[in-house]
Amino acid sequence: MKRKKNDIRSIGWKDIIGLLSSIVFLFVLAACSTTSAIPDGEQLYTGMKSTKYSNYQSNKHFYDVKEELDVVLATKPNAAWLGSPSMRSPFPVGLWIWNAFSQDTTRFSRWMVRAFGSSPVLMSSTTPDLRVTVGENLLRKRGYFNGKVSYEKLAQRNPKKMRLQYSVDMGRLWRLDSVQYTNFPPTADSLIRTNLDDAVIRKGDAFDVATLEQERKRITELFRNNGYYYYQNNDASYLADTSKVRGLASVRLQMADSVSDKSLRKWNIGTITINLQRQIMDTLTQQQRFRDVIVNYNGSRIPLRLRAIANDLKIWPGTLYNNELYEKSQQQLNSSGLFSATSFTFTPRDTTDTCNVLDMAVDCIFDKPYDFYVEAYGKGKTSGRYGPEAVIGLTKRNAFRSGEKLNLHVHGSYEWSSNSDDDGKDRLGVNNYEYGAEASLQFPRLVNPFITPPRKRWEREERKIAAAAEKGIVYTPRAPRSYYMTPSTTLKASVDVLNRAKYFKRHVVSGELTYQWQPNERNSYSFSPLSLTYEYMHKVTDRYLELIDSVPYLEVSLADQFIPKMIFQYTFMSPSRYQSPIKVWTTVSEASNILSAGYAAFGRHWSEKNKQLFKNPYAQFVKVDANMTKVWSIAEKSSLAAHVNIGTLWAYGNSRFAPYTEQFYVGGANSIRAFNARQIGPGRYRSTQRRRSYVEQTGDIKFQFNLEYRPHLMGSLYGAVFLDAGNVWTMHYDDGRPEGYFKMKNLFREMAFGTGVGLRYDIGYFMLRVDWGIGLHVPYETGKTGFYNISKFKDAQAFHLAIGLPF
Repeated sequence: MKRKKNDIRSIGWKDIIGLLSSIVFLFVLAACSTTSAIPDGEQLYTGMKSTKYSNYQSNKHFYDVKEELDVVLATKPNAAWLGSPSMRSPFPVGLWIWNAFSQDTTRFSRWMVRAFGSSPVLMSSTTPDLRVTVGENLLRKRGYFNGKVSYEKLAQRNPKKMRLQYSVDMGRLWRLDSVQYTNFPPTADSLIRTNLDDAVIRKGDAFDVATLEQERKRITELFRNNGYYYYQNNDASYLADTSKVRGLASVRLQMADSVSDKSLRKWNIGTITINLQRQIMDTLTQQQRFRDVIVNYNGSRIPLRLRAIANDLKIWPGTLYNNELYEKSQQQLNSSGLFSATSFTFTPRDTTDTCNVLDMAVDCIFDKPYDFYVEAYGKGKTSGRYGPEAVIGLTKRNAFRSGEKLNLHVHGSYEWSSNSDDDGKDRLGVNNYEYGAEASLQFPRLVNPFITPPRKRWEREERKIAAAAEKGIVYTPRAPRSYYMTPSTTLKASVDVLNRAKYFKRHVVSGELTYQWQPNERNSYSFSPLSLTYEYMHKVTDRYLELIDSVPYLEVSLADQFIPKMIFQYTFMSPSRYQSPIKVWTTVSEASNILSAGYAAFGRHWSEKNKQLFKNPYAQFVKVDANMTKVWSIAEKSSLAAHVNIGTLWAYGNSRFAPYTEQFYVGGANSIRAFNARQIGPGRYRSTQRRRSYVEQTGDIKFQFNLEYRPHLMGSLYGAVFLDAGNVWTMHYDDGRPEGYFKMKNLFREMAFGTGVGLRYDIGYFMLRVDWGIGLHVPYETGKTGFYNISKFKDAQAFHLAIGLPF
């Protein structure tokens, strides 16, 4: 017993003192008052009770109005919980500090109030009478003409505290009995009738001012997209008759009598003048003319070929003015990366009453031709290696006067080890390094040598127009294909050298041709008809030879080989106006199937191994990687996001295993964040050599699921609470990793689970992110039973610092 007393005493007076200090601190906080410094005659506002709604019909319109009204009536109290006007934090620390120090005039007290205090929200500042007036005006605008809003002050136990509760009597909802469009000229009236299916308001809809205004704007956009350049929103107004039937309104959208003749006239585009300037005050002295297009510039030759501008301009001489195409033209010119500023000016050709031609001037100011950048990083890997990494690059805009972008960069990294090797004796040394170079050339168009050049196509169209005119027929040339964003063609080549300490030195040479295009806001495509990679071992060590003896599949997946690939990617995105958007992107790639088909045509069997390209074996596989992300808006700036990733990789024909660089893995900043990259899988397999496990823990099948709550904390700071799950598996049975083989019945039992919290800081042009992941379940044996089977808490947590959201 005496020894036990000594043990208890030795547990630590520090712990006891810390516990007593915590208790005292809690008592001090509890003793803090939230009303001690409230002036006499004032009361502390402590929030709202839920608003009472009565005399209403449940429908979508009511719930939309209710949502708006709740915002109008809401007043947040001190320490509002997640911005709620009715829920408060039990620890209003800022208010406690204000009450404790605001009456003191010392420098320390003023600093405490300024730095940490929160001034009280008083009843006199809640302005309930004003909110009642605004709320009733809102009801009338949304069709509830007899709606009434009232409020009641709710006394609290503390006489210096008060709450509010609003009551809303919705009254009768007035609806539209009929909708008419009157006093429009015949051509404009015909245009309205033709597009009535797109009308925003119809008979039976709520008599809602906001919806009526949307319809008036639709008519304005319809006119301006069909040649009526000078037509304005105020050229038509509504007249409503509510006297026929109570609760119903007959509405007419009527053109005003004072509308100018210019507003009722359709306008065609005349001459287009393009001014290419280096500086905003440049005087342009040179000129070239291409039919009705004039280009003004300085210098001995035109700095940008007309073809490059033609890719972005959607309106041309002889076409009807279209406001939507004008806005799209300006947007694409601004996003081309060539110009720092662009502006369009439309001017009538003459001042006569019958003029219907607009001459267009496009002023383009070139951006700086070169960008030079240097990026430096410090990185750490799951293998315990750390070191610096640097990227140095140069970008040349408008490289060959057709809007091309030439990018050159070199990169290098160096690593050293802070841990011992698997045997616990030998360190891996400090000669891990990687360096390389990359060159890419991007064209702002789809480059296809097999299609007719634009000049020849236009000459062909001119001949057809002339031939039709001789026959008395009007021939309308087919409009060129339009894209939501300027399409691009990218040529890329790179070389990399990888040295892995005491294992190997590997060279990777690659080249790629990629087309990217986006026909509309929702859909975008990327197609690489040729992506060629050549990987070969420059030098290997005895240690590496021992490794591939123990892990046979590495000998095949890291062997010298060509990887001639074809890649197609499709992306679907919800329109930007959606509150809860969805994004789906799928990548399908294949390697060497066309090549193997050629071999088969000459008698080489499809499943024959070790067929060669340029005296080296080539990889053959099909890979599919599919992702989906859905975001639900919960509050004004808070959201819930879900992500699913499924992938499969099938090696066959000339290959037994897919190349190592193509295989799937989980873990890391954008995957299962409780674990580092390649720390889990495949299946229930766990490497016995932890120092080199990252080279073994890959697979051919992948399933991953992520769920993340993203609350807005304050200003540009956001939080995150997440749950991640997933794993990888091998498609073929592997003697070296027998527990990694995929079986559908074991899918969920063999998944790793992790949770965690994080912070995101929105800098504006990117998001800085830090996540702390905590493991919940691992698929391999740990000696523990049950769902939570982590052997040691410290072994299943990871910190990640990254840029951008994980999905």
